[in-house]
Amino acid sequence: MKRDRQGKVEFIGGHIPEFLGYRAIDHGQTDRLLRHYLAGRLAGVRDRLADFIAGLGEEGVRRVELAEALRRLARQRERLLLDSEEKAAAPAVRLDEDEALLDFDLNLLDKVAALDSALDNEGALDGHLLLQLLDEYEGLLEKRAAIFRQAD
Repeated sequence: MKRDRQGKVEFIGGHIPEFLGYRAIDHGQTDRLLRHYLAGRLAGVRDRLADFIAGLGEEGVRRVELAEALRRLARQRERLLLDSEEKAAAPAVRLDEDEALLDFDLNLLDKVAALDSALDNEGALDGHLLLQLLDEYEGLLEKRAAIFRQAD
């Protein structure tokens, strides 16, 4: 279902109460709100995964994949927090960029929810799936960052 711009802002605002979109207030502040929310969600996923790994025995490939996912989650969380400070000085985004950012934001929220959901069934926890979801998440984040680079 395709949402209009206001519907997208309201949906994201359901997760991040202060979120008003990139054209309503300073876009750097809006970006910072989203990044801090995502960083918090990633920290929760990372903590859940760390607890699960701590309970594992030496399980070879599974443990290696899960440990790699854990490292990438930590790195992505740090990246979100560091990048939020850099984006604060970027020029304002255009209306079409605002729409694209909202679409990426919705997709990022979905991807982080998928990462969290992947941990719900620990018996079937698949490191390969987590790494694939992280690849998709990182790809979305990079494409989203390109919008800010174009605005410079």
